[in-house]
Amino acid sequence: MRIVHTLRLALPLLAAPLGSLLAAADSSYLSHGEDEGFKCAGIYGSPGEHTGRRSVIEIEIPPVPPSDIALAIFDYPDIDWIGIPVKNGAKVSDAEAKRLGPYISSGGRAGDGDVQRFVICDNETITMDLCSDADMGRPLLNDRDDNGQPRSFRSVIYSDYLMLNRSGIGYTQLEYKSRVLDGNSTDKSDEAWRDQARTSVVDGATLDWSSDGTLKVRYYVNTTGFYCVDAASIGDFTARVDWIDVHGLLPASEHPKMHIYLALTIAYITIAVAWAFMSWRVWSEILPVQNQLLGLVSLLA
Repeated sequence: MRIVHTLRLALPLLAAPLGSLLAAADSSYLSHGEDEGFKCAGIYGSPGEHTGRRSVIEIEIPPVPPSDIALAIFDYPDIDWIGIPVKNGAKVSDAEAKRLGPYISSGGRAGDGDVQRFVICDNETITMDLCSDADMGRPLLNDRDDNGQPRSFRSVIYSDYLMLNRSGIGYTQLEYKSRVLDGNSTDKSDEAWRDQARTSVVDGATLDWSSDGTLKVRYYVNTTGFYCVDAASIGDFTARVDWIDVHGLLPASEHPKMHIYLALTIAYITIAVAWAFMSWRVWSEILPVQNQLLGLVSLLA
């Protein structure tokens, strides 16, 4: 009876460390559809000068079906700066945008007196001087304050337009801007790079193109936070997102529990030793089921 009583005290603790054994990196899938292209998760940052493992958000997008995807990666507190609020064809001040925040709608066309948040660079927003031809398709960033000064974000915001399975295996707007528009290519008519497996570094992210057109976007996280991936497309697409922090594949929400798991492990070992000792004292009275319970406690320990 003393053995059974000890087990009853231990059973409420048995499940917790199993969660740590089964834990993997925070992962999600993105797809076309309402709320299916927006996912967030916490992640620990690793400073840029960090020489070991880096915290990274990795997005893998297959080439089939061919997709044109507007992609933004950002720390959640910066969400107010994704998209530009407009009223009567002009950008709204920060103070008014903050006051009207919940009432500003996105998408469509802004009518007289309405405040509309434009989130994608297209012909209309280019006409309103909210972006340029070089930014076509990219998510809009409200990166200037009311005085025209650069805005400070909590972390670098990655904003790009991905064109998979186009003009070769594919390319992104930031790649095109870096290679062609900014004059980093000696021959602006040369588009052979679009059909080559390659690695490009743009705006805090690394783009890895495989020969079959699969794209891996790796966004390096320098500041701890709650990071979101927002992807939009007019066509079907699928993508897998993994938040892999400096501690490895353990989700950020699980890392603070490691000390608790260590304490529970020590507790399990103590219980197993105590169980074995009490079993030895009353060995002649042990039932088969109690031997099986001893094996269970030893396994968990």
